[in-house]
Amino acid sequence: MAKPAGEDATLMLELLQVWAAIGISDAAGWVWSGEFIPEFVAFVEKYPAGSEGFKNASRVCLWFETFGTLYKHGLLSEEVLFDWLATDQVWDRLKGFAVGLREGAGKPGLYENFEAMAGAQKGR
Repeated sequence: MAKPAGEDATLMLELLQVWAAIGISDAAGWVWSGEFIPEFVAFVEKYPAGSEGFKNASRVCLWFETFGTLYKHGLLSEEVLFDWLATDQVWDRLKGFAVGLREGAGKPGLYENFEAMAGAQKGR
């Protein structure tokens, strides 16, 4: 990966503005709360599709999938990304939901960039 540059800082600040504007902080806070259920079947029993809990988990997965896509295509420095975000820890928290949804929907590519990015961070 390329050495971090000014564009990385600019993109990081822009993404933080989007984070605040669309309420990802609240969704992420919920994912780390005692309300979140890591095991997929139990999760969807309590938080079916359309529920606020399901939306929160989906928002956070989609947010990190966005970062994973930027990472995959070299559009955000790995050094900046992994210094900034604990992607591997977030993946570990959401893995049951993400993989369960992927398998249940029959969409093998669902959240694959999030998962790959987390794996790369763990491997550092």
